[in-house]
Amino acid sequence: MQNTLKYLASLFIFGFNGIFASYVDATSAQIVFLRVLIGTVVLLVAFAVCRKPVTCLEHKRALGFLALSGAAMGLQWLLLFEAFNHIGVGMATLLNYCGPIIVIALAPFVFKERMTWNKVVGIMVVVGGVLLLNGSASGSLDLVGIACGLGAAALYAVMVTFSKKASAIKGLENTVIQMLSGLTVVFIVLIIKGEANVSLPLHSVPAMLELGILGTGAACLLYFSGIGTMKAQTVAVLGYLEPLGAVVLSALILGEAMTWLQLLGAACVIGGACMAQMRLPEALRQKMQRQATA
Repeated sequence: MQNTLKYLASLFIFGFNGIFASYVDATSAQIVFLRVLIGTVVLLVAFAVCRKPVTCLEHKRALGFLALSGAAMGLQWLLLFEAFNHIGVGMATLLNYCGPIIVIALAPFVFKERMTWNKVVGIMVVVGGVLLLNGSASGSLDLVGIACGLGAAALYAVMVTFSKKASAIKGLENTVIQMLSGLTVVFIVLIIKGEANVSLPLHSVPAMLELGILGTGAACLLYFSGIGTMKAQTVAVLGYLEPLGAVVLSALILGEAMTWLQLLGAACVIGGACMAQMRLPEALRQKMQRQATA
């Protein structure tokens, strides 16, 4: 229960990140770099203050998985924040959270978690919701934004998969390694794009500090320490509380409007994900199994 509460708290914080990012006057790649840099510094200070032992060298396989998870996280954030610029916070977050459905679909193969009929139906409903979101989009929703949102979703699945394979390294050390890996990847991308000369106006500093300290450092610590012992499919479904909150907040604070078809698509994405995680009554489950094997 404690890990679940940590995970839910991280989702609540993440839900505000797109809102605060809209008040930072910088490119999407620069915003991601600064948030990861500040978050990494916060976590390194916390690690030093807590005097935690360094154990990662004793678990080299887990260390490799964490490095890959962190790299995927950095790339995911780059695509997600670029999607914010093209299609808005609410829509980008919804597309990004097709990632948990990818996790659910891969769970039987990667984590040996059983696939059931309600999960299959839930995945189909989510796919239908994404089609409604994209097909009914207004002119502000372009192909670049869609591609960035769905690319972030795929990288989310990679991040969660490798993170769960690295459970031997726990707590703050786990998070610090992933953040350092993510920071390295984001910095390389920043250099490639020629945006390494970061200059932030004074009015953007408060929002940037929130993104780095609370929205990255604290939230990632809660997130990665929470998901380590949770089932992959539980992580996936509870994760849909973040896009739900982001859609509501972006509508209330940023005034982002959605059409009725897009609202229906959003309902399908969230509802299908919840359906995929529901436990069927035992009698119904056995009946469906008998019909499947008949």
